Amino acid sequence: MSISTEQDIKSLVKAEVDSQLAEIREHLPENKVSLIVFSGDFDKAMAAFMMATGAAAMGMEVTMYFTFWGCSVIKKKRKLSGKGFLHKMVNMMLPANSKGLNPSQMAFGPIGRNLFRYMMKGKMQSLEELIELAVELDIKFLICAPSLEVMGFEPNEWIVPAQIGGVAAMYEFALKSKVAYFI
Repeated sequence: MSISTEQDIKSLVKAEVDSQLAEIREHLPENKVSLIVFSGDFDKAMAAFMMATGAAAMGMEVTMYFTFWGCSVIKKKRKLSGKGFLHKMVNMMLPANSKGLNPSQMAFGPIGRNLFRYMMKGKMQSLEELIELAVELDIKFLICAPSLEVMGFEPNEWIVPAQIGGVAAMYEFALKSKVAYFI
């Protein structure tokens, strides 16, 4: 084998290895965390915001995708004007905002919610404080477009700066995340 042929082979092998490495790098997760917030339960919302703000404080890029019942966590208030009958009914059955969320266990009407908020006071941040912190930490908020239509929400009903997007928008971020949670 001549030297030029040997060098040609080495160059070809190196080019192939470099190409494969580039392809692998495209599929490696980035320093991101993705949370899908499906639940409108108080304790699950607390967990979602604690994990999100913790990751953001560690320098990770965080996106929270709110869908169905999870949308109640970040609503400003109950809005009924301009909605059709069925959407009014759905909105009447949902909590008006984060302060109306019940825990997933031991709700007992508003008793459980008020008990847990009382027990947390002075020991940990409230859900509303965690939401404010999430905004300060530049967490991205994405609202499920189909949920808006089904649940009768409007694009301006949120206490956070939110974008509207479908499943593809959520996957665009989640597939590049190191960690993805469904809460």
